[in-house]
Amino acid sequence: MRKLATTLSVLSVFALALTSACSSGTNGADKNIAPSADPSASKSPAQMPMGKYDPPIELTTVRTIQPTQYFSPGETIDNNAIYDYYAEKLGVTIKNKWTVTKDYDTKLKIAIASDDLPDFFRVSPVDLVQLVENDMIADLTQLWKDYATDDLKKWVSYDGGIQMASATFNGKLMAIPQTRSGYSALGLVYIRKDWLKEMNLAEPKTVDDLLKISKAFAGRDTGGKGKAYGLFMDKTLPIANFLNMYHVYPKIWVKDSAGNLSYGSIDPKMKDALAALQKMFKEGQIDPEFGVKDRLKEMELVANNRIGMLFGRYSDSVSLTGAVVDGKVVQEWDVYMLPSIDSKPAMSQATANVTSYFVASKKSKHPEGLIKITNLYMDSTVNSNAENSVLTSGKERRTDQIIYEVNPIYMFGQLGPVEMGQLIPKAVKAKDQSILKGQWGNVYNNIMKFMNGEVNLVNYANYFNGNENGTLAKVAQGYDQKLYKFDEFTGAPTPTMGDKMATLLAKEDEVITKIIMGSLPVEAYDAFISDWKRLGGDQITQEVNKWAKGK
Repeated sequence: MRKLATTLSVLSVFALALTSACSSGTNGADKNIAPSADPSASKSPAQMPMGKYDPPIELTTVRTIQPTQYFSPGETIDNNAIYDYYAEKLGVTIKNKWTVTKDYDTKLKIAIASDDLPDFFRVSPVDLVQLVENDMIADLTQLWKDYATDDLKKWVSYDGGIQMASATFNGKLMAIPQTRSGYSALGLVYIRKDWLKEMNLAEPKTVDDLLKISKAFAGRDTGGKGKAYGLFMDKTLPIANFLNMYHVYPKIWVKDSAGNLSYGSIDPKMKDALAALQKMFKEGQIDPEFGVKDRLKEMELVANNRIGMLFGRYSDSVSLTGAVVDGKVVQEWDVYMLPSIDSKPAMSQATANVTSYFVASKKSKHPEGLIKITNLYMDSTVNSNAENSVLTSGKERRTDQIIYEVNPIYMFGQLGPVEMGQLIPKAVKAKDQSILKGQWGNVYNNIMKFMNGEVNLVNYANYFNGNENGTLAKVAQGYDQKLYKFDEFTGAPTPTMGDKMATLLAKEDEVITKIIMGSLPVEAYDAFISDWKRLGGDQITQEVNKWAKGK
């Protein structure tokens, strides 16, 4: 399986060559004045972003590798076609100082403590802070400007630079984030379309419409299957997108009116949304046992035609297990964008938090090698061809195995779900797979199978996602309309977070659950906000804002 979410929109941009630099013209230029020298003319190949070291250099690293990792016959993590490709194209021999199949972070901490670091390596956010504070890794700021290709710079910037900012300390770029997509987090409302028709209900355009639909669904006759409910809820409290409709962003950090970072859950508007949920619970629109049920258990009510509305992401279509029975679609679902409580558009909360970074040791003689390796890997994803595809599918060009993880550096596309939403519906409508440029062939094929009568849950879910009105099209719409509210805090956990955040989160969930179920009044949330601040929240807020000012 090809894991890479290749960003098709990040195609090479070709600059126009100015061929008349030495010719005479009407602009008064003197044709005898020599043109400005090409800045790259004086650089050796090794000083170019994709240039080769001559003589070759060796760069050490450390690796974690899964026991199930596939290798071509005769290959290992130390000797393989991917490492050979870096040596051939860049003149970089990659040597693993050590490899593990588990406990990578533990062994790396020992290496950090003993100052026995390789030239480049992967680190967690917590380890990154330690390495920066102890001046153990290279400042990449100027090297990034000099060596990173345009393709790489674009790839890491599609979120507006949020993930890159998380690798910046006091204005210095100290790491390359292992990028990933936050755009899959677009909030959507899944609704039984057949029930809307059956009960003569209009499709939702406002929050009030949704609340009316939930109330109507809760009174629906299930044919003896048990009490119906309007809104899906389980003990994990999947209410973030419900709160987003009220412009509240729980459990992430947002900017307040003064430009400071504030914890979204302590927004006073939270009470308006909780009041609505409490009313729904009292009116029987929410399963009274949701507080003790996990998602799978609660989803049984969805499959058994007892719940007709849930909030989720584009990928939650695979949870609709009751939609297909014995090769037939027996539940008709549709998906809608989040409505807003007022005239302002509803934003979906999202996070671009990075879980891993790549750094170069301060002792490395060639810290730019980290960037050059990343350039070459990125070229294989953005400008894939028969030669460089070895970095993604090995020398056997196998796409049924996760081969890309053999690379010492790999990154994930930020725009994967967005591009899927832009291209897959077009390809499906035109029945032209070439529109996909070789990507997402399995998704397209499953959709075609569904449209040709081969109905199963996998094909149904792919069709639900990939048709012109499907979930992926909504993701692309959300991206175009900038309907994302990203978590403003992307740093490692602060000291007080590490000590107290788990307790504060548990208290938050407890209070919210009790308010929804009516055992606490909505006004009790004011007391929670005061407690949150007193029990560590104010200190965490100070630490978060100190981090923000130090970026």
